[in-house]
Amino acid sequence: MKIHRILTLVCLTLAASVSYAQSETIVVGKKTDGTDLKAQCYTFPQRVETFSMSGKGDYLCVSFRETTKSGKYLKNKGEIGFYDTKSSQLLWKQPINFGRASIACLSEGVLITEIGSKISLLSKETGEKRWEADLFPVYTDDSLGLVLGYNFSASNKLRAVSLKFGNTLWENKIPHQYGWNEVLELEQNKRMIVADELHKLDFMTGELLTFPGKPGAHDTKAALLQGLVAVAGAAVGAAASGGGYYYSYVPIASNTITGLTSNILSQDSLYYWADRQQISCMDTAFNVVWQKEFPDVKASRSQLFVQDGKLFMLNYGYGLREGASRKKYGRPFIACYGLDGEEIFFNQLSVKKDMIEDALRTDNALFMLFDDGLAYQELTDSVVNIVPWDTKQYGKLEAILPTTLYVANKDTTVFQSLAFDGEHCLVYNDQGIIYEVDKDLNIRNTYEREYIYSPSIRLKDYLCIGNRGDYWFIHEMGMPVAHLETNFKKGRVIDNKLLLLNDKNQFLFIDLDEAIK
Repeated sequence: MKIHRILTLVCLTLAASVSYAQSETIVVGKKTDGTDLKAQCYTFPQRVETFSMSGKGDYLCVSFRETTKSGKYLKNKGEIGFYDTKSSQLLWKQPINFGRASIACLSEGVLITEIGSKISLLSKETGEKRWEADLFPVYTDDSLGLVLGYNFSASNKLRAVSLKFGNTLWENKIPHQYGWNEVLELEQNKRMIVADELHKLDFMTGELLTFPGKPGAHDTKAALLQGLVAVAGAAVGAAASGGGYYYSYVPIASNTITGLTSNILSQDSLYYWADRQQISCMDTAFNVVWQKEFPDVKASRSQLFVQDGKLFMLNYGYGLREGASRKKYGRPFIACYGLDGEEIFFNQLSVKKDMIEDALRTDNALFMLFDDGLAYQELTDSVVNIVPWDTKQYGKLEAILPTTLYVANKDTTVFQSLAFDGEHCLVYNDQGIIYEVDKDLNIRNTYEREYIYSPSIRLKDYLCIGNRGDYWFIHEMGMPVAHLETNFKKGRVIDNKLLLLNDKNQFLFIDLDEAIK
């Protein structure tokens, strides 16, 4: 189905039940020529929390969820409405407990994931339960018509369940004490998964290839502290706590350091991958072409890239404590190899255990952010010079900005793009202030948070940018075309129109062609 066809059907769907969604044209902002920016508006009598759409755009699921009297908290109980955009009607509406379940709008219907290890699919036509399965879901692929999951959170048996019938398609063993660090799409139905080892999995058949590796480690210090806490707790009595939660990620074992892995780099029908002990090159059948162990240092989270016929590895020097907060691990380094495996150099970047908080690559160098300073280093340089950062004057550094932001002048008549250009690096502190730093690591410009706008939605050559509820339509070169005078919860681009859900229970359709006239 073509995108503009989807848009027409969505509009018709919302307009079909006039008693349920009232339609009108309203003013939602001002264009730069002073005229009104208008939108087709569909207002619901119930509070709409969010919406989701199937991958093909043929179904729309709307979540109706009320708040407490104070308006500060969401109620667990609510309703979902399921719309067929082909027939342009509300097919069904039924209650749901959002505190115990999450929903996903799919081509086969609505997938309900309950607390624990149970999923079910509601019929597209009636909302009745078509099937139910015991599964702890970790990955849903609507295009392939399946959901992957484990029998329960601690199980190592991965199963594929058909979204259409609820039957098991296949089962295979993929342990996950270190979680899943990456899922890389390959040809046809195959995916590469970094779990406790490197796996190549056919999602349709369950055929599995495994390459041994160690992308995680046991956190002995955390285990010791946990033991001490347990002993102390036993002396004073146990404390009880309750409540459930829903796993939206692959479960991770306690007392672990995860993420000690590189990206999976595909180059000329070969794969390159590093874990905490070695870097490997393998063919598509996982046969080893070459391997190199790291000398006297453990690797951690790392980035692989090829430049000028050489393989580079930037090791950050940290992992994740049980998949969450960063924890120093090993030491940061830059290594360089020939594509045949010959080691060209291996440079440790710090005699201390300073971890690289963030990094961006230029054509032949790296900007790096440490917890106590900044560094700029040529890829072939053996010495890194970390320039201290004055946290009292400039605040604590948080990260390097990899994406383009926009800074407004004081009267918001022009938006200047701020982007990484290889000559300058953009970093920000814990107050949201952005600093532009050159290769010599001198601050060239400072940008205050109140003038910084980040892109939220792209519409061809135009962007919707926002700063704490203040939204503008601009050309990507920075010229404003309209000021949006409404806040929104969620947006989606459909052809040349923008679909927004605002906080007044309204769906707004804004025509880009009309906005830029």
